[in-house]
Amino acid sequence: MRSPRSQLEFACRVGVFALLGWLLGASLIPSTGRRAEAVAGAALESRLARWTRRPLGDALHVNLDATPSAWAVDWLAALQHSGHSVTWTGNPAALAISADAVADPRGGARIEIAAPTNAKVVVRDDASVIDSLRIANLGGSMIVPEVVGRLAATAGGEVAGISPPDSARIRSIVVVGQAGWEGRFIVAALEGRGWPVIARFSVAPNVFVGQSTPPALDTARVAAVIAVDTSLQGLGATIERYVQSGGGLILAGSSSLASTAASLAPGALGARFRPAVLPRDTISLGSTGFYPVASLKPDAIALERRGAGVTIAARRVGAGRVMQIGYDDSWRWRMAGGPGSDAAHAAWWSRLVSSVAYAPSGRRSEVEASSAPLAAMVARIGPARPIPTGADARPPVDRRIYMVLIMILLLTEWASRRLRGLR
Repeated sequence: MRSPRSQLEFACRVGVFALLGWLLGASLIPSTGRRAEAVAGAALESRLARWTRRPLGDALHVNLDATPSAWAVDWLAALQHSGHSVTWTGNPAALAISADAVADPRGGARIEIAAPTNAKVVVRDDASVIDSLRIANLGGSMIVPEVVGRLAATAGGEVAGISPPDSARIRSIVVVGQAGWEGRFIVAALEGRGWPVIARFSVAPNVFVGQSTPPALDTARVAAVIAVDTSLQGLGATIERYVQSGGGLILAGSSSLASTAASLAPGALGARFRPAVLPRDTISLGSTGFYPVASLKPDAIALERRGAGVTIAARRVGAGRVMQIGYDDSWRWRMAGGPGSDAAHAAWWSRLVSSVAYAPSGRRSEVEASSAPLAAMVARIGPARPIPTGADARPPVDRRIYMVLIMILLLTEWASRRLRGLR
């Protein structure tokens, strides 16, 4: 009969052979059981190499607080394509950014942000932080005069980035109307900002200053047309064809009463509103009166309102944009306004023109996966969903533990034999 010590040695030997046999069988015969492994998003990148060596068909799951880097998403997509079940859960912020060149001779970019309502988004470029904004109705925008390097938006740990677009190609602005202060100062304001301007002012029946013949309206040469009054009617049906093809049109003051503008204007004009302005008053935009834009068409949008009604409205017509402005004497703001009113007048008119001008950039900001990281991840590996049912979600046992157990059993047997005087 064996002694207890010899029985211990025999048990250790049997255990060693059993573990070695199990390891050999597991390496030669794949398991039919479907296993699952879940990790937190912070540990994902360090776990990818290990996941790549997992048996095909295993379920891989990650809990995300923010979208992983683009290369990690690509790796997960490759694992999914190879036969693994790749799933994720969590609540990364749905953040996206785009940038387009501003149609302005001084350059700049219009940055559009999409993010959850009430989220605070910080926008920066390679030089520094540009600005921050609080999102309302799922989106927001800002115009910046210059961008250095790539743009990035950050919200709640989520980062979206995009390359800036090239500058817009600036074309001429045509200003038509009767000779007067409003047309003169519109031309001066736009030329002061760097816009090339083609003026055509009527001083008497069939008598014009500037270009004596109507300019050829073509988006290859003209970015937008500004009509100061009903003299727009002299352009005939060419104005509608121009707008339909993508050109911009600004109807200022009474110009929308022209018959050629009826089908293009966002709305009709109401009775002119005339507030009381004393000689000692400092003039501001609209303080001397304006035509309220009434009876907006179904596809028109009110852009500015004052107490008496809508002062600026816009709509799309074909491929072009039409803006209707009730103001007809903005020149008084420039001449009798406070300090800096001349620069403010020029910037205001340039901003209006930029909103409707046909000025394609040489290269738009390309659609990048980093510009909408959550959407790009969903497109690659699918929407959020839990670990597949039936998968064993217990973490797999590290095989190095079995090797440690084998060493312990061998050492135990060896020590027992030495204590008995055996080798």
